Amino acid sequence: MRAQLPLLVDAARLRVLVVGGGAVALRKARGVVEAGGRPEIVSPELCGELRELVEREGLAWRARRWEAGDARGFHLVFAATDRAEVNAEVAREAEAGGALVSVADDGAGSLFHLPAVIRREGVTVAFSTGGAAPLLARRLRERLEAVVTPGLGRAAARLAALRGEVQARWAGDEGRRRALWFDLITPEFVDDAVAGRDEDVERRIGRCLSQS
Repeated sequence: MRAQLPLLVDAARLRVLVVGGGAVALRKARGVVEAGGRPEIVSPELCGELRELVEREGLAWRARRWEAGDARGFHLVFAATDRAEVNAEVAREAEAGGALVSVADDGAGSLFHLPAVIRREGVTVAFSTGGAAPLLARRLRERLEAVVTPGLGRAAARLAALRGEVQARWAGDEGRRRALWFDLITPEFVDDAVAGRDEDVERRIGRCLSQS
């Protein structure tokens, strides 16, 4: 398996196309929506859950078969029909137009894969097997959800808010700022965050700031 480049992008700023209306297309569309994107759908029919997603989110749906030119202007394209020849045609056109393409029945021919994801406020953790074993990635996510907790997300959000204060107090001293973060974000800090001990997290922050 070739090495892949992990990349987190702002889905809300991308034009995304999903070609297909079944269970695979549903997973792709749902993943984009959960990341803040608004995929467009091309398929003559939609499975029940995908139809519900389209209606609930107000997504654009072209209720017809794929046609040449449909991939024009998109950044990401999912070829997720139940016909290999259609998926291959979608992939060729998408790549020729400069889009990144994911092909449901051709992992090796895909330029990207949607990973299994855990989101906790300011923390996003993604797992991928490069399309080789999606269920394994899902099982890894389930196991690590015990570590990537809401408390960890809250701690990340708190640290993000703290950055401005640290930058203002030690604007001209990058070394001191760096030392503060290393003194603060210790394994014990992470343990408190994972366990949801928000008060202990705040005490650590206050103590670190007062000693710096």
